[in-house]
Amino acid sequence: MSKNAYLYAVGRVKALETKLLSKSTFERMLEAPTAQDALKVLGETDYGISFGDAESVYDFEKIIYSNLKKTYKVVDESTKNPLFTRMSTLKYDFHNLKVLIKGEYLGDDYQGITMDLGNVSIEKIARAVRDMDYKDLPVVLKQAAEEAVVDFELQKDPQRIDIILDKHLFKAIYQMALETGHAFALEIAQTEIDLININIFVRCRRMGRDVRFLETALLDNGILEKSLFIESYNEPLSAFTEKLFMGRYGEIAAEGIQSLEDTNSTTILERMMDDFLLNKSKKGKYATSGVEPIIGYIKAKENEGKIIRTIMVGKINNVPADKIRERLRDVYV
Repeated sequence: MSKNAYLYAVGRVKALETKLLSKSTFERMLEAPTAQDALKVLGETDYGISFGDAESVYDFEKIIYSNLKKTYKVVDESTKNPLFTRMSTLKYDFHNLKVLIKGEYLGDDYQGITMDLGNVSIEKIARAVRDMDYKDLPVVLKQAAEEAVVDFELQKDPQRIDIILDKHLFKAIYQMALETGHAFALEIAQTEIDLININIFVRCRRMGRDVRFLETALLDNGILEKSLFIESYNEPLSAFTEKLFMGRYGEIAAEGIQSLEDTNSTTILERMMDDFLLNKSKKGKYATSGVEPIIGYIKAKENEGKIIRTIMVGKINNVPADKIRERLRDVYV
C-alpha cells in the first residue's frame, strides 16, 4: 500500500501530537503536594475534557480510559482501517477474558480489575464465562477461552490460563500486523513479542521453573529465535546477557538485566523494555507519511496512560516523588 494512503490520518495525529503531555507536566504532577493536586495539574491539560464523571482521585482510571477511547476513535475514523487500533484493543478483551475466567474458577471477584477499553463488552464476556458458552464471542476469543478452560479442567494450574490466552492474543496481533501489509506494524508486533519473551525467560528463572515450562510459555513469531532462550536457560544469566548484547537488545542486556543481577529487582528491566518499545515507535514522530505516525501516536497515548497511572497510584499511597520517578517510563514528545 502507498505511503500516501493515510495522509489524512497522519495529518490528524500530527495535530494531536502537540497535545501529548511533556516531561514538565509529569514533573509538576510528581511535585504536587497531594494526589488531588496532581489530578488538578492533569485537569489543566487535554485530559481535562475527559474528567466527566470523575468524582475523586480514585477515578483517574476513568479519565485514562476516556482519553484512550477518543484516541482509538480518531484513528479508526481517519484511517478507515480497524486493524491499527485492534492490535491494541484486543489486549483489553483478552485481559478481561483472563481475569473473568480466573474469577470463575478460583472463586475470587476479579470484576474490579476489568478494563473497559476493548471491542467486546465486559458484560458479554462475563456472561460467556459464567454460562461456559463462548459461541457469541469473536472467533479468536472463543478459541482461546475454550482451550484455556479445557486445559484448566485437566491441569488445575491457573498460570496456564495466562499462558494459553497470551499465546492466542499475540498470535492474533502478529496476524493483524501482517494483514496491514506494512513492515513497521510487523516490526512493532515482533518487538513486543521479543520483549515479553525476555521477561518470561527472566521470570521463569526467578520462579525456579524448568525448561519445559519455559518452552510452553514462550510466544511464537518474535525476531529472536525461541531456541536462544531455551539453550540459554540452564546457563548463567551472564551468558544470556552476552548473547543479547551484540544485537538490537544490547542496551536492555547491558543495563536492565545487569540491574536485575545486582539488585534482584525487575523495576529497571521492565522500565527499559517499555522504553525500548516506545523508542521504536518514535519513528512515527519524525515521519510525515505512512503508518509510522499512526502507530507511534497510539503507542504514545498508551504510554502516557501508564505514566499517569504510576504517578497517581504513587501519590495516593504517599510514595516519595523520587521513588515514583524511578518507575516512570520515557515520554514520546
